Amino acid sequence: MCLTIVAILAASLLIGSTARAQSQAPPIVIKDILVEGNRRVQDAVILGRIKSAVGAMFNPSLLSEDIRSIFSLGFFDDVQLRVEDFEGGVKVVFMVTERPFVRDVDFVGNKKADRDTLQEKIDIKLGNVYNPVDVQRAVEKLREYYEDEGYFEVQITPNVEKFADGDVRLVFSIAEGRQMTIDQIVFRGNTGLSEAVLKDAMETKERQYFILRGKVQRQRLDTDIDRIIAAYNDNGYIQARVESYDVAVDREKARVTITIVVVEGPQFRVGEVKLTGVTLLPEREVERQIRLKPGDVFSVGKMRDSVQGILNLYSTIGRASADVNPKRDQLPGTNQINLTFEVSEGPEVYVERINITGNVRSQDKILRRELPLHEGELYTLQKRDRARQKLINLGYFESVNVTTQPGSDKTKIIVNVDVVERATGIFSIGGGYSSVDALVGTIDLAQRNFLGRGWEASIRIRAGASTQQGTVSFTEPWLFDRPLSAGFDIYKSIRTYTEYTYDTTGANLRLSHPFAEYWRWHLGYRASRDIISHLTDSATPDLKAQEGATVTSAAGGSLTRDSRDVVAAPSRGGQTALTVDFAGLGGDSRFVKATALQTYFKSLWFSHVLAMRGEAGYGFGWSDDPLPLFERFYLGGPNSIRSFKFHSLSPRDEGGFRTGGTSEVLGTVEYVIPLPFAFRLAAFVDVGNVYGFGTDFDPTDLRKAAGGGIRWQSPFGPIRVDYGFNLDRKAGEGPGAFHFSVGSPF
Repeated sequence: MCLTIVAILAASLLIGSTARAQSQAPPIVIKDILVEGNRRVQDAVILGRIKSAVGAMFNPSLLSEDIRSIFSLGFFDDVQLRVEDFEGGVKVVFMVTERPFVRDVDFVGNKKADRDTLQEKIDIKLGNVYNPVDVQRAVEKLREYYEDEGYFEVQITPNVEKFADGDVRLVFSIAEGRQMTIDQIVFRGNTGLSEAVLKDAMETKERQYFILRGKVQRQRLDTDIDRIIAAYNDNGYIQARVESYDVAVDREKARVTITIVVVEGPQFRVGEVKLTGVTLLPEREVERQIRLKPGDVFSVGKMRDSVQGILNLYSTIGRASADVNPKRDQLPGTNQINLTFEVSEGPEVYVERINITGNVRSQDKILRRELPLHEGELYTLQKRDRARQKLINLGYFESVNVTTQPGSDKTKIIVNVDVVERATGIFSIGGGYSSVDALVGTIDLAQRNFLGRGWEASIRIRAGASTQQGTVSFTEPWLFDRPLSAGFDIYKSIRTYTEYTYDTTGANLRLSHPFAEYWRWHLGYRASRDIISHLTDSATPDLKAQEGATVTSAAGGSLTRDSRDVVAAPSRGGQTALTVDFAGLGGDSRFVKATALQTYFKSLWFSHVLAMRGEAGYGFGWSDDPLPLFERFYLGGPNSIRSFKFHSLSPRDEGGFRTGGTSEVLGTVEYVIPLPFAFRLAAFVDVGNVYGFGTDFDPTDLRKAAGGGIRWQSPFGPIRVDYGFNLDRKAGEGPGAFHFSVGSPF
């Protein structure tokens, strides 16, 4: 840094030499102010920082301050001042030497991180003024980043290359070295809590996935200190602290040892527990939300959960402004804490405003119409949670976050809905494999949020060795801006079974409307031309009578209840469906078919999920017509009894032909364990059977399967691989079956 003042001293001497005649001599006046040497920085920017002005008295002290102000802009290596006689006064000239600008920033030797990642870590951008201090600060930030990732041997050298015009190019040469992994984590001073408990509380682990050594990240380690203290606080050690921690590097082995020193203090227990201020709810109901009882080990986490439980309870009756103050009183001379939960119930709270952000393609109204919350209505926690659930199940968004903030007064609340949109359109040409259809080729063109209006439109073509399908579908979920879903499907499908070929062409009309909580009624009409051909020679005369073309005209209705939290991968809630189809409104087919479905999902410990399903169906022909072959019940396959291949479990006639059944029962229990990277393990038991056409209905005559599988929540939907073992294998049956499919099992 160089601040030089030229001619001020001479001017000062001149003023001093005429001091005796000061009363007679006129004052020295600044007649002009100029700037020289600046190329990029405009005169106005520089002159805007000075206090001296044209027409003002010449003041050396003020000019010295002006030089410092100009230099503080940070654009200059040197600022000088020149004073010249000019028109009966003086001309002041600020002479500046601009710092070079950073024209390019590059990184050499980096393998762990790409250029964009490293650029984000530093504050130096293209076009910035070059400052050696900023360069050194950038080196430190890069070193911190690498050390956070476990690269403690990293060496970073900045190099400055000058261009002909004086600007510079910064090149950071990086020698990353080896990534250090964790040898062990050692605790000192812990007696109340074991090392295993403390290590379990940490995000930093000695082993990842039980095999790989853990990595050191300083930022994560800093967070782990808070986690350790929280673990002590939840076990009664409210005075515990982490006195120090150290990361010792063994450069020969590329290992680090983390040593954490703790001071625990005494363990505290709960004394008395009191509740005050409750008038609107039964006190016993509120007390049930308190997770701490007299004699329990005190836990900050349980106290916090108790407060939240009470607040949630009040929110169910519209008292979202309720407040709970947990008071802790330590009894002198003891290790006991008395707790008093002071409740301020507050007034009823109404929704003042709903703000929606993040929806770029989706119109506001397609989100608002799904919300059970409306402006001016009573706010409850159930409505908020239901709002989030309904928006997630639309399938339009990667994430949905519903938060609240205080309104204009205590009786009002503002609801903020923040969404991150996902791609809802699909165009794909490809192939795949499933255990049902073997190798298939597919063409898919679909949009679940067409034109951002919530319309669902799709065209799908599927062709393989045993199946050819084509479908055109359209759904308007809110017809006439009412919650009335309407749509149609036009389809053509040919499927080849072992005993026959089924060819159907038709159209569906659909209409549905929600009612009550989670419930919806559905109405539909189907018109199709169904052809049975290529029956095997072993088919009985009754089955051969089914051969040929049949026109089906059928109306149907159903009642459904769906409380699943996430349709694609539920963890709680369930689904109920009661369906009846009636054929005979014209056409050739005359039958009635009814099915019932019930599923249930329960979240257990560590995000494990217990899933159950029960299903039953019954059908019969009327007017002396049998139930058509293509409407009969079959079991086996990836969504059924998984020890059998698709459609292979069925009653058989005397020739061994699978006739299908007039009734079925099916039950499934699955236990699902989450894994990293959106994978899940599943163990399952399937039971069920098909009855009729040669077999009597006997619900105790069940086929049984057990097995396991793996699921992956891919961007294209849930992908499943299962193997089911045949637990009651009969003559001619295989030991089990392998299934590869897309979608959830139920």
